[in-house]
Amino acid sequence: MPELPEVETVRRTVSGALLGLRVEAVEVAAVKMRHPLDGDKWRRLITGNRLESLDRRGKYLLARFGQAGAVVHLGMSGRLLVARPGQARLAHTHLVLHFENGLDLRFVDPRRFGFAVVMAAQELETFPPLPELGPDPLTGDVEGALAAAGRRQRAPVRNVLLDQRVLAGVGNIYASEALFRAGIHPQRSVAALSARRRARLATAIRQVLEESIAAGGTTLADGGFVASDGQAGYFAVQLAVYDREGSPCQRCGKPVRRLVLAGRSAYYCPSCQH
Repeated sequence: MPELPEVETVRRTVSGALLGLRVEAVEVAAVKMRHPLDGDKWRRLITGNRLESLDRRGKYLLARFGQAGAVVHLGMSGRLLVARPGQARLAHTHLVLHFENGLDLRFVDPRRFGFAVVMAAQELETFPPLPELGPDPLTGDVEGALAAAGRRQRAPVRNVLLDQRVLAGVGNIYASEALFRAGIHPQRSVAALSARRRARLATAIRQVLEESIAAGGTTLADGGFVASDGQAGYFAVQLAVYDREGSPCQRCGKPVRRLVLAGRSAYYCPSCQH
């Protein structure tokens, strides 16, 4: 699933290509998705309006077109692609916005776990689950969010990092990488973290997210993620532990291990993380 750096990369590439431009036409495929893709509503609310802003809340994108707006989530396999005139469409292209400069914005989602919902602009901020999301780890109080989580529960810190109500946007890749940088074992209870370790983890989270954004996100060996301009993300070459089970730790040389927490793989170094 695309995480915060991948969604932020998409936001930046789409904004750079289409911000301020008018939508001339909308095409919607008749497919079942996580939320209904209402073609009539998309055409009625969006056609003729300009893309005025594109913001991010965790892993969600919020677009504003005058009095209308849309919330987009990429799910497991979704992509937002900016396409040139005449460029062949990928299979599973469910939504196409035709802009006045001839470019298209295409929502592609083979597994259909993502969604693109259109609504009145004033409804964006209350669209579930946006009001329940925790602070953005790039700009919010990460230490405070971790401390508050520790007062409520004793769950493994890796699981807490994946809880979007605690921090919005962190997923499995960056949770594993941040915990490695902070030297914290993924099974350690969030309640057991000292203030010093929370501060170290907060710094590690911000650093790994910022570095991934600078690299255009993470495209793994399966090639799942690409930015809206079709470019792969290059942060995969900087991953220290994620998906590196059995490989030597870059710090100590001991083999990286994998364990399963809440049904998801967690990668860590048994020597460097405690």
